[in-house]
Amino acid sequence: MGRPRWILALGLAAAITACGGDTFDWEQSENFTLQKTAEEQPDGSVKMTFVGLVKASPEAFFKALSDVEHHHEFIDDVMEVKLVSATGNKKVVDIRNRILGRPNEARIEWTIDEPARRVGFKTVQANFTDNSAEYQVEGSPDRTRSRITTVYYLRDKGGHPFPLHSLKAGIEESYMKAVRGVKRRALGMPPGAAP
Repeated sequence: MGRPRWILALGLAAAITACGGDTFDWEQSENFTLQKTAEEQPDGSVKMTFVGLVKASPEAFFKALSDVEHHHEFIDDVMEVKLVSATGNKKVVDIRNRILGRPNEARIEWTIDEPARRVGFKTVQANFTDNSAEYQVEGSPDRTRSRITTVYYLRDKGGHPFPLHSLKAGIEESYMKAVRGVKRRALGMPPGAAP
């Protein structure tokens, strides 16, 4: 009896990747949302995935992205961040920001994996949502561009005036503002400058 097709396909995909088969076009135009998907999950959450290409080195982009206690200095709609604790590769912060134009407060735990250039967060406490996300930063061969893959889980706790489709739109808007702000910081540009 032969192996199931999915095992063979998985093996082929792994072999292609191992042989440098990444066919990503690093020369295409900068675009923060080259790909985006939203899938409802069995638990009622929504998994949103974004893949973007940013004209900034992966080292500089990751450094700015992982500077979580200073996000209010360069990401639009983040009004205040207070560091609560820092242990190993984890930081807990209290954040005040705006979502869909309304004020929001939350306690967030960030995990920063510098060797893998991966930054993740999960909500520790918030009134209306229980979100989490992971950002993966990869560099072009010449180190002048970054591919940012973001996987975001939106979990609605209810009790607020926003329908789920509005929250999804708010997440996409917040993602775009975050990437734009992190790019500005990575390039040494002042807040509000067009990156």
